[in-house]
Amino acid sequence: MDKNQYKSLDIRDYTSLALLFIISFFLFADQNLMGPNLTQIAQEFGFNDTERDIKLGGHISLVFWLIGGFITLFFGYYTDIVNRKKLLIIAILVGEIPCFLTGFVETYQQFFWLRALTGIGIGAIIPITYSLLADYFPANLRSTATGCLGLVVGLGIGSGQLLAGITGPDYGWRICFILVAIPNFIFLLFYGIFAVEPERGKSDAKVSVNQQINWKTFKKLISKKTNILIFLQGAAGTVPWAVFFVFLADYLAQDIGYSVKTASLIVFIIGLSAMMGGFVGGIIGNKLYNIKPQYQPIFSGICTLIGIIPTGFLINLNPVNANNPSMIYPLVLGVFSGFFITITAPNMKAILMNVNHPKSRGVAFAIYNLADDLGRGFGPFIISFFIYQFGRQWGFNLANGIWFFCAIFILMIAKTYTSDQEAL
Repeated sequence: MDKNQYKSLDIRDYTSLALLFIISFFLFADQNLMGPNLTQIAQEFGFNDTERDIKLGGHISLVFWLIGGFITLFFGYYTDIVNRKKLLIIAILVGEIPCFLTGFVETYQQFFWLRALTGIGIGAIIPITYSLLADYFPANLRSTATGCLGLVVGLGIGSGQLLAGITGPDYGWRICFILVAIPNFIFLLFYGIFAVEPERGKSDAKVSVNQQINWKTFKKLISKKTNILIFLQGAAGTVPWAVFFVFLADYLAQDIGYSVKTASLIVFIIGLSAMMGGFVGGIIGNKLYNIKPQYQPIFSGICTLIGIIPTGFLINLNPVNANNPSMIYPLVLGVFSGFFITITAPNMKAILMNVNHPKSRGVAFAIYNLADDLGRGFGPFIISFFIYQFGRQWGFNLANGIWFFCAIFILMIAKTYTSDQEAL
């Protein structure tokens, strides 16, 4: 593939990409809206501290990601055979309408099921988005492209969490769900009018796009060693990520002693660092891929191992007693933790694009997202079990240790990457 292939994109392609990134920003802004206000939500529904972590931190996350994960198989299958633009519009509407309605719930049951339905939108957009990106960009640019998307998604997640932390104490926990949902109804209209879908397989000049999706194709996809390793590291990695996504803001406020706003700001800064890690990691991953493909997973695995260290120090902060405790130490730890851990994400997605056929990438990312969502669903559920058995601090430490196994899976990809890509 000509390295200058991306220059063939025209103004409508760039407009489509810009709108896709904006839509992704607001959709993922919903993901962590509960985190800063877990205790406030628990108090309204009459939960004690244990019920807060199990019912809000565990049960809702479980159903949110499980439903989204299994729905993504449906959207992943149709991503490879139907118009992806129309499919994307349907997916966003299915996700944003329940998000908006969450701002008006009156009971825990209503809250539970609307959060579950919101997971559909996030689960559905994954295979569609990465299938589109793979057709916009050739192999040697995909790590950078996924890194840019990761930057936008991370900014959305962090901004949503910061918004919840700022508005929650003064205006209640519901308002943030309404505020993050409304913009996407507008941008989705623009996407429907102005966006164009790229030709399937346009950035894979040497690969035929006539392949049909059938059981043989599916079996080949799930038996490919690189795919298996990517799925395994993705599922395992979401368990420790749940510490950041679900529990950390509330943990810093309730257990360490920071205010809700300060704790939300710390987590937001961590999110910014994670975004930069994903962006920089994508660029470096591209350069390493162009030198030797195996360097890409080796680099990612080493960075994951490094990230375990500052995460451990962050989890084991001593409780503060001062009226205005310093944020510098947890911010420094969080910056290093978020940066190194997130380097993996764009590189794993680029590798997944590179070892799978253009006509099966939707299914590949659907399975990847299912593994990811199962981890995200069971991750908080597992952590809530750890908390119940050992307390929050030990539970979070056990979760952090799982990143070691992720790093091993990633390093093993170095042995399978080249052969699986050549067999495409």
